[in-house]
Amino acid sequence: MKRVLALTQSCIFALRRRIILFLLCCLPIIGGVAQKMMTLSDCLSKAIETNYGLKIAQNEQEMSKKNVNYSVFLPTLSLDGAQNNSWMSTTRRDVSGNEVNFNNIASNNFTASANFVWRLFDGASMFFTYKKSKELLAVSELNTLMEMEQLIANVSSAYYNVWVQNKLLEAAENIVQISQERYKVALAKHGIGSLSGLEMRQSKIDLNADSSLLMQQQQALTNAYIQLNTLMNLDLLQSNYIEDTLMLLPTLNRDEINQNALKNNTALLIAKEGIQLSELDVKSRLSTFFPTIDFNTGYQFSYANNPASITTMNRSNGFVLGLTVHVPIFSQMGNYRQMQTAKLARTNAELSYHELELKTLSSLAELYNIYQNNLLLLAFENQNIEIAVESLDAAIDKYRIGSLSGLEFREFQRSYVEAVKRLMNASYQAKVSEIGLLLMSGNLK
Repeated sequence: MKRVLALTQSCIFALRRRIILFLLCCLPIIGGVAQKMMTLSDCLSKAIETNYGLKIAQNEQEMSKKNVNYSVFLPTLSLDGAQNNSWMSTTRRDVSGNEVNFNNIASNNFTASANFVWRLFDGASMFFTYKKSKELLAVSELNTLMEMEQLIANVSSAYYNVWVQNKLLEAAENIVQISQERYKVALAKHGIGSLSGLEMRQSKIDLNADSSLLMQQQQALTNAYIQLNTLMNLDLLQSNYIEDTLMLLPTLNRDEINQNALKNNTALLIAKEGIQLSELDVKSRLSTFFPTIDFNTGYQFSYANNPASITTMNRSNGFVLGLTVHVPIFSQMGNYRQMQTAKLARTNAELSYHELELKTLSSLAELYNIYQNNLLLLAFENQNIEIAVESLDAAIDKYRIGSLSGLEFREFQRSYVEAVKRLMNASYQAKVSEIGLLLMSGNLK
């Protein structure tokens, strides 16, 4: 009997130490000192360097950058050439009645020209086209920024999910250890007849159940690493490189979040660029009502050889110089319809911006409410985990002296497990809502 009590006491003391160590590691408010194998900054740098979606956005930005040039203001220079050969049979009769037949006579014509055309005036359309290319570049840059911000948010969420799943795995391992020690104690007491076989068998059932939950948690941790590795384009099975802690920023201010969102939200900035583009489209349509003036010059050469013709050979060459003026007078009301359509598109762009602004503020209000509730839940769960550990500690003492049954001890065990799960979930949800607020306010760096 003394051997059983000594074994029970040593097991309980070992379990207490594990519980206390786990509590110090998992409380996000207290924080923890852990060896950092790969920090969040390391993961973000790797994702920005290798993520396919971001690379596509960067390439599209580079294409837009190449479209910003002065080509609309420059002239065009071209070389044209053509040669035509023919074999014709011809009958020619003059006024005197004389008839001449040409059978299968070969003739050829050759023309060549160098043409220089410079548009001098087109109602300022070229200026609007150039400005539009710059606006499109700005939109492309904002799209790249949006892709990067979303990537940062996704990597951060996946990173902290790995941390949460890892802490839940540690908790599951501790519970299995507790159940193993409980089974050993129950088996020893049953061997000397101080404990019923029912309690011994029930402790074995609980141990198997906890072992099953441990395997499920190992699977959840592996899946969390796969999600993070996908974002960073790493080996999908790479794991065990995160030993960090989850720390929340100081409480975010609602008014500052709203103000920053109206100024820095990337989606709103893109919508503003859409208004600018629609305004340029209106001005570009207006230019179609003005005449166009082109300066043109060049050199032309032509040669024709036709033995069946009265003039068997004709050759000409020389320079040409002139102005071409095109004045639109009536185009079946096409220009007018396009102008009206462009104005309606501009109005729609403005309405879309105001609609997006309203939706952004609405989403921020909802998310901030969730954020505040998550902070309150986190505070409660930090208190609950302390109470759960104290209760489990007291339950261990009672179980050691035999004043607490195995089923009753199991309830304290479950309360501890649920408290850990709620704490991890509250910590993760608080961090995710914080990341969401920073993303929508344009402050996620």
